[in-house]
Amino acid sequence: MKQLITLAFTIVLYSYGSAQTVIDLSQESFDGDTENGTYYHKDINNYMQPYVGTWQYIDGNTEFRIILTKVEMFHVILPEANIDYYKDGLTIQYQKYENNILTYNSIIDSHPSGIIQEFGILDMTFTDYQRNDSLFELELTLIATGINERNSLKFELNSAESKNTYHDEHPNEPYFSVPNNIVMTRM
Repeated sequence: MKQLITLAFTIVLYSYGSAQTVIDLSQESFDGDTENGTYYHKDINNYMQPYVGTWQYIDGNTEFRIILTKVEMFHVILPEANIDYYKDGLTIQYQKYENNILTYNSIIDSHPSGIIQEFGILDMTFTDYQRNDSLFELELTLIATGINERNSLKFELNSAESKNTYHDEHPNEPYFSVPNNIVMTRM
């Protein structure tokens, strides 16, 4: 009886795993690939791996860090929009330091994002929690710094894609609460 239960469980697991269609995350998507829960947008080539870790930018006594974490097989489900699929992505958290003292620690995005259509360029979303939770497009570009040297990362937020109502109300303050168009190094 125990063997029969084990066999049945194995068959169910195998049929569930084999019923899923894996799509290379770096390839073009198609209509219907996010609708029925059978598709998995996977980072097959591990293009996201070089981004994983903690990156820093230092300007005098001010330090800005981002922490990127890879999440695999995240289930995206929005029944009201007929969306149901799995994907790999990155979560981002940021920290700000003044004189080596942590002054701000953002929450970790609960929904991983990230699109890589060519190695070295990652597009993802970034929430500016110190403004009004405004969501912006972020492009992270790996920069090779030489043989056997660590890579650098260009951090560039796009201010044209989203409206920043905080900045509209405070026009004399910087557009973002974090530095922008900077080159960061891996810690």
